[in-house]
Amino acid sequence: MIIKATLTEATEKLKTNGSPSARLDAELILAKLLNKSREWLIAHDDEKLSTEQARAFEGLIKRRLDHEPVGYINESIEFYGIDFYIDKRVLSPRVETEAIAEEVINKAPKGASLIDIGTGSGAIAIAIAKHRPDLKITASEVSPEALEVAKLNAEKILGNDHFIKFIMSDIWENVAAKFDIVVTNLPYVSESYKPNMKPEVLKEPAVALFGGKDDGLDLYRRFYKDLPDHIESSALIYHESDPWQHDELKKLAKSAGLKPAFENYLILGFSN
Repeated sequence: MIIKATLTEATEKLKTNGSPSARLDAELILAKLLNKSREWLIAHDDEKLSTEQARAFEGLIKRRLDHEPVGYINESIEFYGIDFYIDKRVLSPRVETEAIAEEVINKAPKGASLIDIGTGSGAIAIAIAKHRPDLKITASEVSPEALEVAKLNAEKILGNDHFIKFIMSDIWENVAAKFDIVVTNLPYVSESYKPNMKPEVLKEPAVALFGGKDDGLDLYRRFYKDLPDHIESSALIYHESDPWQHDELKKLAKSAGLKPAFENYLILGFSN
Protein backbone atom coordinates (compact mmCIF):
# COMPACT_ATOMS: atom_id res chain seq x y z
CA MET A 1 0.00 0.00 0.00
CA ILE A 2 1.23 3.51 -0.81
CA ILE A 3 2.25 5.70 2.15
CA LYS A 4 -0.13 8.54 1.23
CA ALA A 5 -3.16 6.22 1.02
CA THR A 6 -2.12 4.40 4.18
CA LEU A 7 -1.93 7.64 6.16
CA THR A 8 -5.23 8.90 4.74
CA GLU A 9 -7.03 5.69 5.72
CA ALA A 10 -5.53 5.68 9.22
CA THR A 11 -6.36 9.36 9.68
CA GLU A 12 -10.01 8.78 8.80
CA LYS A 13 -10.26 5.91 11.26
CA LEU A 14 -8.75 7.99 14.03
CA LYS A 15 -10.99 10.97 13.21
CA THR A 16 -14.06 8.76 13.38
CA ASN A 17 -12.80 7.52 16.74
CA GLY A 18 -12.65 11.09 18.05
CA SER A 19 -8.92 11.81 17.88
CA PRO A 20 -8.30 15.61 17.73
CA SER A 21 -4.87 15.04 16.19
CA ALA A 22 -5.62 12.15 13.87
CA ARG A 23 -3.24 13.03 11.02
CA LEU A 24 -0.38 13.88 13.37
CA ASP A 25 -0.89 10.65 15.31
CA ALA A 26 -0.83 8.57 12.13
CA GLU A 27 2.31 10.30 10.85
CA LEU A 28 4.17 9.97 14.15
CA ILE A 29 3.35 6.27 14.41
CA LEU A 30 4.32 5.45 10.83
CA ALA A 31 7.47 7.57 10.97
CA LYS A 32 8.61 5.73 14.11
CA LEU A 33 7.79 2.35 12.57
CA LEU A 34 9.85 3.16 9.48
CA ASN A 35 12.59 4.89 11.50
CA LYS A 36 12.08 8.01 9.39
CA SER A 37 11.09 11.62 10.05
CA ARG A 38 7.65 13.08 9.36
CA GLU A 39 9.32 15.27 6.74
CA TRP A 40 10.55 12.12 5.00
CA LEU A 41 7.01 10.72 4.91
CA ILE A 42 5.72 13.86 3.21
CA ALA A 43 8.53 13.85 0.65
CA HIS A 44 8.13 10.12 -0.07
CA ASP A 45 4.37 9.65 0.22
CA ASP A 46 4.30 7.88 -3.15
CA GLU A 47 6.49 5.03 -1.91
CA LYS A 48 5.03 1.61 -1.20
CA LEU A 49 5.03 -0.10 2.18
CA SER A 50 5.95 -3.76 2.39
CA THR A 51 3.27 -6.22 3.49
CA GLU A 52 5.01 -6.58 6.85
CA GLN A 53 5.19 -2.81 7.34
CA ALA A 54 1.53 -2.35 6.44
CA ARG A 55 0.45 -5.08 8.87
CA ALA A 56 2.60 -3.69 11.65
CA PHE A 57 1.19 -0.20 11.10
CA GLU A 58 -2.36 -1.52 11.18
CA GLY A 59 -1.66 -3.15 14.54
CA LEU A 60 -0.25 0.07 15.96
CA ILE A 61 -3.25 2.08 14.73
CA LYS A 62 -5.53 -0.42 16.49
CA ARG A 63 -3.72 0.40 19.72
CA ARG A 64 -4.29 4.11 19.08
CA LEU A 65 -7.97 3.43 18.36
CA ASP A 66 -8.06 1.88 21.84
CA HIS A 67 -6.90 5.32 23.09
CA GLU A 68 -3.37 4.25 23.96
CA PRO A 69 -1.16 7.36 24.00
CA VAL A 70 1.11 7.78 20.96
CA GLY A 71 4.12 8.03 23.26
CA TYR A 72 3.45 4.54 24.63
CA ILE A 73 2.92 3.13 21.16
CA ASN A 74 6.19 4.62 19.91
CA GLU A 75 7.95 4.12 23.26
CA SER A 76 9.29 7.62 22.73
CA ILE A 77 8.45 11.23 23.49
CA GLU A 78 10.33 14.51 23.16
CA PHE A 79 10.89 16.66 26.23
CA TYR A 80 13.04 19.80 26.16
CA GLY A 81 14.40 18.73 22.77
CA ILE A 82 15.48 15.32 24.09
CA ASP A 83 14.08 11.94 23.04
CA PHE A 84 12.93 10.00 26.14
CA TYR A 85 11.89 6.37 26.37
CA ILE A 86 8.45 5.96 27.94
CA ASP A 87 5.96 3.16 28.45
CA LYS A 88 2.90 2.46 30.59
CA ARG A 89 5.02 2.50 33.78
CA VAL A 90 5.35 6.30 33.65
CA LEU A 91 3.37 9.44 32.95
CA SER A 92 4.00 10.99 29.53
CA PRO A 93 6.06 14.16 30.11
CA ARG A 94 4.06 17.26 29.16
CA VAL A 95 5.46 20.15 27.19
CA GLU A 96 4.20 22.57 29.86
CA THR A 97 6.53 20.97 32.40
CA GLU A 98 9.52 22.10 30.35
CA ALA A 99 9.12 25.47 32.12
CA ILE A 100 10.52 23.90 35.30
CA ALA A 101 13.63 22.64 33.50
CA GLU A 102 14.01 26.00 31.75
CA GLU A 103 13.91 27.97 34.99
CA VAL A 104 16.46 25.76 36.73
CA ILE A 105 18.83 25.62 33.76
CA ASN A 106 18.83 29.41 33.53
CA LYS A 107 18.82 30.33 37.22
CA ALA A 108 20.46 27.60 39.31
CA PRO A 109 23.65 28.77 41.06
CA LYS A 110 26.78 27.01 39.84
CA GLY A 111 27.41 23.74 41.65
CA ALA A 112 24.06 23.78 43.45
CA SER A 113 22.49 20.61 44.84
CA LEU A 114 19.07 19.65 43.43
CA ILE A 115 16.45 17.00 44.06
CA ASP A 116 13.62 16.01 41.72
CA ILE A 117 10.83 14.53 43.85
CA GLY A 118 8.72 11.99 41.97
CA THR A 119 10.94 11.87 38.91
CA GLY A 120 8.81 9.46 36.85
CA SER A 121 10.54 9.00 33.50
CA GLY A 122 13.36 11.22 34.73
CA ALA A 123 12.49 13.93 32.21
CA ILE A 124 12.99 16.99 34.42
CA ALA A 125 16.13 15.79 36.20
CA ILE A 126 17.78 14.48 33.02
CA ALA A 127 16.95 17.56 30.94
CA ILE A 128 18.49 19.74 33.64
CA ALA A 129 21.53 17.46 33.97
CA LYS A 130 22.18 17.50 30.23
CA HIS A 131 22.38 21.31 30.19
CA ARG A 132 23.81 21.86 33.69
CA PRO A 133 26.42 19.16 34.40
CA ASP A 134 27.78 21.32 37.21
CA LEU A 135 24.73 20.60 39.39
CA LYS A 136 24.63 17.79 41.99
CA ILE A 137 21.36 16.04 41.16
CA THR A 138 19.28 13.50 43.09
CA ALA A 139 16.04 12.04 41.72
CA SER A 140 13.50 10.16 43.87
CA GLU A 141 10.49 8.04 42.95
CA VAL A 142 7.94 6.01 44.92
CA SER A 143 7.24 3.58 42.04
CA PRO A 144 9.99 0.99 41.46
CA GLU A 145 8.71 0.48 37.91
CA ALA A 146 8.98 4.18 37.12
CA LEU A 147 12.43 4.35 38.69
CA GLU A 148 13.58 1.65 36.27
CA VAL A 149 12.48 3.85 33.35
CA ALA A 150 14.21 6.90 34.80
CA LYS A 151 17.49 4.99 35.19
CA LEU A 152 17.18 3.64 31.65
CA ASN A 153 16.72 7.18 30.30
CA ALA A 154 19.67 8.50 32.29
CA GLU A 155 21.95 5.86 30.80
CA LYS A 156 20.51 6.35 27.31
CA ILE A 157 20.77 10.14 27.31
CA LEU A 158 23.66 10.93 29.68
CA GLY A 159 25.72 7.74 29.42
CA ASN A 160 26.52 4.92 31.83
CA ASP A 161 28.69 7.18 33.96
CA HIS A 162 25.93 9.75 34.54
CA PHE A 163 26.02 11.66 37.82
CA ILE A 164 22.33 11.56 38.86
CA LYS A 165 21.71 9.75 42.15
CA PHE A 166 18.44 7.78 42.06
CA ILE A 167 16.64 6.78 45.26
CA MET A 168 13.38 5.04 46.10
CA SER A 169 11.35 7.34 48.33
CA ASP A 170 7.78 8.32 49.12
CA ILE A 171 8.27 12.10 48.92
CA TRP A 172 10.77 12.81 51.78
CA GLU A 173 10.69 9.36 53.38
CA ASN A 174 14.22 8.24 52.44
CA VAL A 175 15.73 11.68 51.84
CA ALA A 176 18.26 12.78 54.45
CA ALA A 177 20.16 15.59 52.73
CA LYS A 178 19.36 19.28 52.28
CA PHE A 179 19.19 20.88 48.83
CA ASP A 180 19.61 24.26 47.17
CA ILE A 181 16.89 23.49 44.60
CA VAL A 182 13.80 21.29 44.78
CA VAL A 183 11.73 20.47 41.70
CA THR A 184 8.69 18.25 41.57
CA ASN A 185 5.66 17.40 39.50
CA LEU A 186 3.69 15.44 42.07
CA PRO A 187 0.21 14.20 41.12
CA TYR A 188 -2.30 17.03 41.58
CA VAL A 189 -5.49 15.90 39.80
CA SER A 190 -8.53 15.40 42.03
CA GLU A 191 -10.05 11.93 41.80
CA SER A 192 -13.43 13.62 41.45
CA TYR A 193 -12.29 14.91 38.04
CA LYS A 194 -11.76 11.40 36.66
CA PRO A 195 -15.10 11.23 34.75
CA ASN A 196 -14.06 14.34 32.78
CA MET A 197 -10.67 13.07 31.70
CA LYS A 198 -9.74 11.94 28.20
CA PRO A 199 -9.49 8.17 27.65
CA GLU A 200 -5.82 8.58 26.64
CA VAL A 201 -4.94 10.13 29.99
CA LEU A 202 -6.69 7.34 31.90
CA LYS A 203 -4.32 4.88 30.22
CA GLU A 204 -1.50 6.45 32.24
CA PRO A 205 -0.56 5.30 35.77
CA ALA A 206 -3.14 6.47 38.31
CA VAL A 207 -0.39 6.83 40.93
CA ALA A 208 1.19 9.51 38.73
CA LEU A 209 -2.06 11.39 38.09
CA PHE A 210 -4.27 11.62 41.14
CA GLY A 211 -3.42 13.62 44.25
CA GLY A 212 -6.48 13.00 46.43
CA LYS A 213 -10.27 12.88 46.48
CA ASP A 214 -10.92 16.56 47.19
CA ASP A 215 -8.68 19.29 45.76
CA GLY A 216 -5.92 16.95 44.53
CA LEU A 217 -3.28 18.50 46.80
CA ASP A 218 -2.85 15.77 49.42
CA LEU A 219 0.69 14.98 48.26
CA TYR A 220 1.65 18.64 48.13
CA ARG A 221 0.54 19.07 51.75
CA ARG A 222 2.91 16.27 52.71
CA PHE A 223 5.59 17.81 50.49
CA TYR A 224 5.38 21.23 52.13
CA LYS A 225 5.05 19.88 55.68
CA ASP A 226 8.56 18.42 55.66
CA LEU A 227 10.13 20.67 53.01
CA PRO A 228 11.80 23.06 55.52
CA ASP A 229 13.88 20.16 56.88
CA HIS A 230 15.35 19.48 53.42
CA ILE A 231 16.31 22.90 52.02
CA GLU A 232 19.32 25.14 52.45
CA SER A 233 19.02 28.88 52.94
CA SER A 234 18.02 30.75 49.75
CA ALA A 235 16.69 27.52 48.26
CA LEU A 236 14.53 27.57 45.12
CA ILE A 237 11.43 25.36 44.79
CA TYR A 238 9.55 24.73 41.54
CA HIS A 239 6.48 22.60 40.88
CA GLU A 240 3.42 22.24 38.68
CA SER A 241 -0.31 22.51 39.42
CA ASP A 242 -3.59 23.70 37.97
CA PRO A 243 -4.14 27.49 38.13
CA TRP A 244 -7.16 27.16 40.44
CA GLN A 245 -4.90 25.42 43.00
CA HIS A 246 -2.33 28.22 43.13
CA ASP A 247 -3.87 30.15 46.04
CA GLU A 248 -3.89 27.10 48.29
CA LEU A 249 -0.35 26.20 47.28
CA LYS A 250 0.85 29.71 48.04
CA LYS A 251 -0.61 29.33 51.53
CA LEU A 252 1.20 26.02 51.98
CA ALA A 253 4.43 27.59 50.74
CA LYS A 254 4.03 30.53 53.11
CA SER A 255 3.49 28.17 56.04
CA ALA A 256 6.83 26.56 55.10
CA GLY A 257 8.56 29.95 55.26
CA LEU A 258 8.71 30.53 51.50
CA LYS A 259 7.94 33.55 49.34
CA PRO A 260 6.84 33.66 45.66
CA ALA A 261 9.69 33.72 43.13
CA PHE A 262 8.13 32.66 39.82
CA GLU A 263 4.68 31.97 38.39
CA ASN A 264 3.21 31.12 35.03
CA TYR A 265 0.02 29.33 34.02
CA LEU A 266 0.99 25.95 35.51
CA ILE A 267 4.35 26.40 37.20
CA LEU A 268 4.96 27.96 40.62
CA GLY A 269 8.36 28.87 42.05
CA PHE A 270 9.27 29.84 45.61
CA SER A 271 12.37 30.79 47.61
CA ASN A 272 13.18 31.06 51.30
